[in-house]
Amino acid sequence: MAYDELKALILYAYWNEFDPVSLPGSLYGAIGLCQFMPSNILSYGVDADNDGRIDLFTKADALSSIANYLREHGWKCAMDKTEQIWVILDYNKSSTYANTVLTVAEKLKDKSRLKK
Repeated sequence: MAYDELKALILYAYWNEFDPVSLPGSLYGAIGLCQFMPSNILSYGVDADNDGRIDLFTKADALSSIANYLREHGWKCAMDKTEQIWVILDYNKSSTYANTVLTVAEKLKDKSRLKK
């Protein structure tokens, strides 16, 4: 698995004109704001700001990429919490992670309602 992820990282860096050594990542090799594994970037990365590259350290590209990943893995607007957890678990196998993501999302949604 590590070798495949390294190959994907090198391809990603080459196609987007990044120095692969300069890209900060997790201990396991995940990079960007949404912590994508390099192989997932190749499959689900989105150039949302239309600058000609997928830069997962920018909000537009990172959020569009994670939205693309979740949609391709079954996310729908009208899902209950259990269904949402199953889709998130496809991204990260930790139920603690999935519950945390949904809790943060709810807090952000409530906060945006207060601003209106």
